[in-house]
Amino acid sequence: MEVFYKLEANLKDWWMPVLSGALLILVAFTMIFFPGISYAWLAVLFAWGLFAKGGFNLVFAIRSRHAFKGWVWFLMFGLLEMALGAYLLFQPGLAAAALLVYFAFWLTFTAISRLSFSLIMKDMGIKNWWWTLIGGFILLVLAFMIILNPVIGLFSAVYLVSFSLFLAGLLAISFGLELKKLNQLLLEM
Repeated sequence: MEVFYKLEANLKDWWMPVLSGALLILVAFTMIFFPGISYAWLAVLFAWGLFAKGGFNLVFAIRSRHAFKGWVWFLMFGLLEMALGAYLLFQPGLAAAALLVYFAFWLTFTAISRLSFSLIMKDMGIKNWWWTLIGGFILLVLAFMIILNPVIGLFSAVYLVSFSLFLAGLLAISFGLELKKLNQLLLEM
């Protein structure tokens, strides 16, 4: 499978997945250190984080469309994340009531995207692609745990959500850093 449109392509926007991953990790640590108020603010934090992550994915997809064929996935997930984030921002009461269900479905989409991105990374020749594959499976299991039992306690919900956000952030950072390595290899050719 040919992943690149052109071998000369410069993947100079590798930092966008890294930045979106750092944003997710920041939100995760905020939730861990402030669990009492985190649940009250979880809907707002999640909505803004989701909207911003979608925006980063959208910009990354548009700017990287000539670099690799997987850019369409970033575009679709970016649009979906931005739409869901905007909806949650404008419906805070509804968002708070159904936050874990929204989060579980977003996490499912993120897990599926990581699973598919791991295969793209494998096709690109990235040797640590399997970390993204394993991380995607873990995210999928966490999503199903939330879907099966959305009414769990305040602290367990906050910590489960924060762990999931932390893992999703690490996977985004890992993907961006692998793109940086690939970019350096392409520039050396």
